[in-house]
Amino acid sequence: MRVLFALLLAATAAVAAEGGFKARGFILPDGAVKIDDDRYRLPQPWDEAVKFYRRAYPPGKYPRRTLHSQTAVRAMYIENSEKGEWEGVNLYEAGRGEVRVYILPPAQAPPQPPAKGKSP
Repeated sequence: MRVLFALLLAATAAVAAEGGFKARGFILPDGAVKIDDDRYRLPQPWDEAVKFYRRAYPPGKYPRRTLHSQTAVRAMYIENSEKGEWEGVNLYEAGRGEVRVYILPPAQAPPQPPAKGKSP
């Protein structure tokens, strides 16, 4: 059992060392800390985090826009036009030097009404 756990830990470290790990199909830089299901805290300051995402998700393929806020907090939205495992991501500076990522799940289609069939 210990050997299996050690192998699993080593495999996780190897994946993380490859430039990021995936969360619902979205790449996070090394050292990101999970806050809850869809929120992560990044170890990099804002400028470095933005550089990472410009390389990982080029603006031509993943449109982005500045999020307007009532505060002086910097924030950016990265849209996934493919709408696969994630619809978009909010990247924002939560505090001095603290950058957070909020991954937006894909929009769910409204449930279909029950089919009207013939009554027996």
